[in-house]
Amino acid sequence: MLMLMAVTTMAQEQARQASLNERFYQAKLRELVYRLHITSEQQKKFEPIYRSYCEEMTALWNDRKRPIKPSTSSDAAAMAKRKMEMQQRAQGIRMKYIDKFATVLNAHQVDRFFEVESAIQKKLKERRDQARGQ
Repeated sequence: MLMLMAVTTMAQEQARQASLNERFYQAKLRELVYRLHITSEQQKKFEPIYRSYCEEMTALWNDRKRPIKPSTSSDAAAMAKRKMEMQQRAQGIRMKYIDKFATVLNAHQVDRFFEVESAIQKKLKERRDQARGQ
């Protein structure tokens, strides 16, 4: 009985997290549409590309090992290298999507996309951290 309750609780938590992630995604999409002045025609084409981009970035960052406090300088150096490797992989994903976004967005929108997206990510991270702290 206890095991069934634990499994049910885990499933509910996963569903809640998926719903929360989708709400964050939709909020980011709305903000990008607003701040980049994306037309409804552009949005129809942009949304699947952006969803794919977000899925790749999420998979990358979810794949990282949780940091532990390094006990030696070699541990700290290894952690710094891993972090930089993750950032390099994220940069590779961004580079890959520039051309995809350019098929839908105009030059000004493509130029501003990563700047706006980064600002949105920062704001959502702050809100998510606040929500976890309460």
